[in-house]
Amino acid sequence: MEIAARWYEVATSKTELLAAMSRTMSFCHPDVEWSAPEDGTTYRGREGVRQRLEEWLESFGDYSFEVQRIIDCGGDEVLVVATEVGRGATSGAEVRSTDYELLTFRDGMIVRIREFYDEANALEAAGLSE
Repeated sequence: MEIAARWYEVATSKTELLAAMSRTMSFCHPDVEWSAPEDGTTYRGREGVRQRLEEWLESFGDYSFEVQRIIDCGGDEVLVVATEVGRGATSGAEVRSTDYELLTFRDGMIVRIREFYDEANALEAAGLSE
């Protein structure tokens, strides 16, 4: 849980996220995979994670990501619940959503990131649904 908390501690604004990209990558295992919910794309390796973050942030003029909770799922996984707030780069429209990221760790590093926008799906993937 400590590693997850440290990974997200710079996620307060688009500018800070982009400036801290090298630090962010240092928490990721070289074989990390990130599954995106929009289209099912899986980004592989640290460069893939960098690509995912940069592509996502590019769509916003302003962006913030605020962690609400980090839940220990047992074993090698934690579920991060966060609020994303952004303003579209083109439209200027504000968007606000709850994001769920299920992180899997190996060798003290993040090896898998599965992202969800639906709480029930996130809880089921984390093995926390009833």
